[in-house]
Amino acid sequence: MDTPPKSEYTQAEAYGPMEATAADAVAALPDFPGFEQRSWDELPCTHNGQDDPDYTNIEIRYRLSAEDSESALVREQYVDVLRDHWTSLGYEITADSVTEKSERTDRLLGVELEHGISISYAVGRYGGLFVQSGCVPVSDLSEFEYIPPAGGIEPGSEGDKVEEYFPDGIPSADATAIDPFANTQSVAALAPFDSPGSYEGQL
Repeated sequence: MDTPPKSEYTQAEAYGPMEATAADAVAALPDFPGFEQRSWDELPCTHNGQDDPDYTNIEIRYRLSAEDSESALVREQYVDVLRDHWTSLGYEITADSVTEKSERTDRLLGVELEHGISISYAVGRYGGLFVQSGCVPVSDLSEFEYIPPAGGIEPGSEGDKVEEYFPDGIPSADATAIDPFANTQSVAALAPFDSPGSYEGQL
């Protein structure tokens, strides 16, 4: 494929539904201890072995603390809870694995939503959520809107690692920050992405 497929959203527009997907997952988890940190990252979109600078694959990462990641609740029960929750929403399970290691048992559960966003819950040294957009057109930083983190992280705190996207400072939560659920439908009813399909190199 010579060019990425047309996307429903640009990079700047995709953060809202992605953060809503993460928040929905957290809401399903009983006795949730709170995340330690959140970060916004980007993965390359490539074709013919070359990165395409006009497209990016957003990855939002939420991480639990090392201490919380040792509990059976995080390592075992949350996998089962999310499997049931995501299946009830009609999401396609794309990964469901257990890897035995000498010092621990790692688990990975991943699903893809019908609109192209994917979300995974992984437990290794740390437990965490990972949300990806698929390939979307790159946006200018001036188009980005700050979205408060899910899972108990204080907006703008040391654990809220999105400062590179807001060079003038993270907006205050009571000023220009936006609610990822404001003026949106439920996660399952969001307008669909056109799936990247076989777009080469898309993780």
